[in-house]
Amino acid sequence: RDTEENPMPPKPISYWKRYDFIYKNYSKKKLFKFLKKRCNGLGLPYKKKDKRGRKSKFSSKTYTAYICLQKIFRNRYRDMELEATLYLPHKVDHSTFARNYNKIGEEYIEKLVASLVNKEFIFWIADSTHMSSRIKVERTRQGVRNKILLRDKYHVVCGYDPPTNCVQILGVKATDNHTSDSRGAINIMKGMKSRAYFLGDAAYNTYELHEVVKKVGLYPLIKPDKRRIRKGLSVKAANVKLFSKNIYREIRGIVETIFGGATNAGLILSYAKKEHTRRLDTLMLALRHNLMSHIRYSIRVFYATNSQR
Repeated sequence: RDTEENPMPPKPISYWKRYDFIYKNYSKKKLFKFLKKRCNGLGLPYKKKDKRGRKSKFSSKTYTAYICLQKIFRNRYRDMELEATLYLPHKVDHSTFARNYNKIGEEYIEKLVASLVNKEFIFWIADSTHMSSRIKVERTRQGVRNKILLRDKYHVVCGYDPPTNCVQILGVKATDNHTSDSRGAINIMKGMKSRAYFLGDAAYNTYELHEVVKKVGLYPLIKPDKRRIRKGLSVKAANVKLFSKNIYREIRGIVETIFGGATNAGLILSYAKKEHTRRLDTLMLALRHNLMSHIRYSIRVFYATNSQR
């Protein structure tokens, strides 16, 4: 394999070499410029509704890049106001950042997450988890009224490359708690094409998802469920026979590193009251993961290329 496809340095990269590379190429200011460049390639995140009112100090792309950077580091709007002069020519009030954050569309952040993917992957793995909140709402179940915590769902389809041990999120969706795992994966994979292996647990073993996997061009390794297959001539009936228990056991658990990393950092929690804001907070987890993974992969490519000179 070529070095760019399989960048494996001959020796492990030391801590101080990694630190030096990140300091020179991915400081916080350079990350802001990097995100701004990606936003410029994706178009406008939102448009002004009408011509009334004052003109915005900065473009919507600048606001989006700066807010995304601060959200990745889990800074609040007051912190954004304090650090604004380090990245922007003028000081901006914290309420301005809050208003502009709520204007950003969910689809735009999903595209921004996908734009950070910088390689092809052998395995695709689908999974989901719950996004917690501190907000309680009243619900009636079987005639009994009680209060429950609001929860959203965080769906991902990630790519895994064993030679480089690289894990990146290929697609992400933030939905309500009642959206099934298979429906989330179907919405993510619309319009995608690949010849990779697709892994998922028994929750993804549905007739509709098997049809989508076939259209995308993936080789299915979805864990069979205990239910009887009603449609003997369906794509699902044929795909169940292809399941490999050994490959599934070895590869499937990789996706848990995405959720485990966010949980250990205390990020699987949103304090927002608005549904749209909670969904954006969920998508920021995927953006954070892909940005960190992009940096790690860039370090591998840099030292693998220089070691051969």
